[in-house]
Amino acid sequence: MARPEKIWLFRITHIDNIPHILQNGLVTRYYDNANIDFVEIGDISLIEVRDDIDAPVPPGGKLSEYIPFYFGPRSPMLLQIATGFDGVTKYPQEEIVYIITSLDRIKALNLPYFFTDGHVRSVTATPYNDDKHLERLDWEAINARVWKSDETDLRRQEKKQAELLVKDHVPVNAIELFCVYNEKAQQILYSYLSAEKQSFDVKISPHKLYYDHL
Repeated sequence: MARPEKIWLFRITHIDNIPHILQNGLVTRYYDNANIDFVEIGDISLIEVRDDIDAPVPPGGKLSEYIPFYFGPRSPMLLQIATGFDGVTKYPQEEIVYIITSLDRIKALNLPYFFTDGHVRSVTATPYNDDKHLERLDWEAINARVWKSDETDLRRQEKKQAELLVKDHVPVNAIELFCVYNEKAQQILYSYLSAEKQSFDVKISPHKLYYDHL
């Protein structure tokens, strides 16, 4: 599968984090106006260890100074969150919101970033900071609905988790839309948007973005 013409970027967060994001954008926990009530989702041990890992290419710093996005939906981490697998705190998917932007928008706002062809913490993933290397990402694995590694591709699950990491802060105007699991979540988001006097598309997409078979 060739590199897509428009590269979408996907980040998931708990729905309770949305009001702060609408006010401040996406920020790291060390950034000004960090959310002291931020609801963490996913593997907390992986999140905390990023404090000790250097970004492998410029713009440098620690991994904890970056906001990661996936290049595709239905990540292995979302499945862990939805099922509570391997000790990850379980949340219903209707509480998980997709924040979606694009590489075009990130570049238009001159936000510093680098990207990888697999999970950033994997020793076999390669980091890049030149867009010409986007061709090296496995777009078939990134968009796969069945992403388990097997004898035909021992790195499929890792490549599914290719990331683009933005340094420090992603402003609100970088967000292009939100996606949610069902109408209940959509209505909650609309109430948050109304309270902040903001307007974004909020699309319901359980089949394309979530694990609707659970």
